[in-house]
Amino acid sequence: MLFSMTGFGEAALENDRIRAGFRIKSLNNKGLDLNLKLPFDFMYLEGELRAILKKRLFRGRVDVFCELEIRDPDALPPTPLNRSRLNQLLQLVAQMQSEFSIEGTLDINTLARMQDLTVTQRTGFRLPPDLEDVIRNTLNEAVEKLERSRKREGENLVGFFRDSLKHIRNEVTELERITETRSEELREQILKRLNNLLEDTSLDDVRLGQEVVYYADRLDITEEITRLYAHLDTTHRLIEADKRPLGKELEFLLQEQMREVTTIGNKAKHKEIADRVVRLKTAYEKVREQVLNIE
Repeated sequence: MLFSMTGFGEAALENDRIRAGFRIKSLNNKGLDLNLKLPFDFMYLEGELRAILKKRLFRGRVDVFCELEIRDPDALPPTPLNRSRLNQLLQLVAQMQSEFSIEGTLDINTLARMQDLTVTQRTGFRLPPDLEDVIRNTLNEAVEKLERSRKREGENLVGFFRDSLKHIRNEVTELERITETRSEELREQILKRLNNLLEDTSLDDVRLGQEVVYYADRLDITEEITRLYAHLDTTHRLIEADKRPLGKELEFLLQEQMREVTTIGNKAKHKEIADRVVRLKTAYEKVREQVLNIE
C-alpha cells in the first residue's frame, strides 16, 4: 500500500475545561524529521506525543502546530502571591509618602501589572489525567486525518506506476527482440574479433580464450535484460503490497534498474538499442521523481 509523504491533517476537541487543537503538515524527506513545539507549561508531554507520531509515521518532514487553552482555573499552574515582595513595596510607598510628602495611592490595577508580585509555579506541574487524554485524542485524530490524506496521494500514484511499469516492460521487450534479431550480427563481430586475435602470435591459448569471452560479454546484453525483468516483477509486487513503508525499497530497485539500463547503453553500440536506452532512462527518471514522494 503506497502512502505519499505529502499530506495535511488537523483536529480540535474542546469542552468547558479545555480546548486542544493540532495541525500537521508533512513533506518529502529521506527519513522521519519531526518538528513539534508545545507551549512551555505542557512541554512535559512532548516525549509521549512524539511517540504517538513515530508509531504511525515512518518518513517525511512533519511539522506539528499545537494550540492549547486551559479553561479550568483549577487545572492551571498555581500562581501564589509574593507576599514578601508586596509588603516590601507597601513599606517603600509609605516611606516615600512620609519622607518626601508624595501624594497618591497604590491601586489594585497598578499592582496587577507588576509581574514580580506573582510567580507561576511551573516546576512539577501536570494537567489532570482527563485533560491529558483530550490532548492525546486530539493528536491521534489529527494523525488519522494526515494518514488518510497521505494514503489518498499514494493511491493516486498507483495508476501512474502501473502504466509506467507497463511502458518500461514493453521497451525492455523491444530491447530483447532487437537483441535476438542481431544475434547473427553479433556472431560476425565476435568472429571478426577472433580472427584479429588469431593473427596476434604473441597470445597463448589461455589469453586468447579470455579475450574472446571478454569481447563476447561486452556485446551481449542478455543478462541485463533478464535482471531488468526480475526487477520489474519485484517492483510491481511492491506497489501492490499491503505493507508500509515502501519508499526506500522502491528507490533501491529503481537505482538497480537504471544501472542495468546504463550498462546496456555502454555495451550495445547500436542505434536502435541506443534509442531504446534513452527512452528507458526518460521513463525511469519520471518514475524516480514520483517514488521520492513515497513513504
